[in-house]
Amino acid sequence: MDWRQWLDVKQYEFLLHWFMRRQRELKLAELNEPLAYDGFSVYDQLCQQMLKDAGVAYLERFSQVVVPIALTNMLHLAELELAGRPPKPVSKSIH
Repeated sequence: MDWRQWLDVKQYEFLLHWFMRRQRELKLAELNEPLAYDGFSVYDQLCQQMLKDAGVAYLERFSQVVVPIALTNMLHLAELELAGRPPKPVSKSIH
């Protein structure tokens, strides 16, 4: 996903920093559990709550609803940033 399709730079930075702050507060990277992807793991539950909270924070800040895929993408980009791995470069072509 190219975040520029849905977010401008200020919105991108707001969400990236919001997710990074929340992940540090929740100590998401310190969870020691298998990733079951069943929706019931602690990781899954924390991520679902973060997505809901981020949507509210975004609405309060920018007075508009954010596209859900943008929230999911920013959550995972924040994980990569916190892990010290830069995200993959954005493709110039949009399909």
